[in-house]
Amino acid sequence: MNIGVCGCGTIASWISDILNQLNSETIVKYGVASAFAAECQPFADKWGWKKVYESYDALMQDPAIDLVYIAVPNSFHYEVCLKALNYGKNVVCEKPFAVNEQQAKEMVALAEEKGVFLSEALWPSFLPSRQLIDEEIASGSIGQVTGAEFVSLSYVLFLERVKRLDLGGGALLDMGPYMLGRMTDHFGLDIASIEGTFEHLDTGVDSRDDYTITYKDGRTVHCRSTIDTPHEEGMEYGQINGTKGSIWFDSISNPQDIRVQDLEGNVVKQIAVPPMIHGTEVPFIAGYEYEFLAFERALREGRTECPEATHAQTLAIAHVMTELRRQANVVFPFE
Repeated sequence: MNIGVCGCGTIASWISDILNQLNSETIVKYGVASAFAAECQPFADKWGWKKVYESYDALMQDPAIDLVYIAVPNSFHYEVCLKALNYGKNVVCEKPFAVNEQQAKEMVALAEEKGVFLSEALWPSFLPSRQLIDEEIASGSIGQVTGAEFVSLSYVLFLERVKRLDLGGGALLDMGPYMLGRMTDHFGLDIASIEGTFEHLDTGVDSRDDYTITYKDGRTVHCRSTIDTPHEEGMEYGQINGTKGSIWFDSISNPQDIRVQDLEGNVVKQIAVPPMIHGTEVPFIAGYEYEFLAFERALREGRTECPEATHAQTLAIAHVMTELRRQANVVFPFE
């Protein structure tokens, strides 16, 4: 599977780092293109990509490229994804898949029309922790599941993209896909209501989000995320609650510490997480190999979507985020 990556930013560097360590004979870092062409050769030299293209079109027109990975700013996901699909390419698009539900629907519809593979790079859905948590829920150790709480309070204002409306910034598009991906992984798609409250930066993006998703069977998922919480006050955790106890984990996206607790909060079981590849420059980035192995497997099997992250799940997340952004009164200038 020859990969062509669009973009030379942070995400492209992170996946390059993990793929270098994976060192697979069948998953190949083939080519790179960027809106800023001068960035491509230094990026390729650093991370070992084989070929540099002068434009996205040139990359997508190359028959040697089997999969286009879109790692551009949020505001360009839709445009670059449609371009790749129209060239008949298989595509993986970074989260958030699109900035609104209508864009997401058009992207999925075009992929289905072209008969090509399309997936959101919904990191948590591909990791072993997802199955481990599902298995623990199924075991009945925490009783009947009643709901969950997902919290990510952080400071990321040093990232220009999260502060700007024109780049699709804000807490919801930054952390929402992880929270809603985790939610739909374990709770499904049968959502009844969506309600949230929000605070904003002076730039107009949402900076502090507090929302509750209620399912038709009465279960509730409460999410809190920020992009401007001082480091000393920051925290992240997830907890799935049941009538007999809870499952607590130390990260929404990639848990390394998973515990089963009784109703008093006592740890009754520690769940071991399988080893994964960690970034050399950013050690907390880990586990990307699982999604690339899933993409390669899906293409080999002739699938047009990944069973780990289906089109239906991606569209459900896009629907929830669009409704929450409506409630937050955040409108991007390019919509």
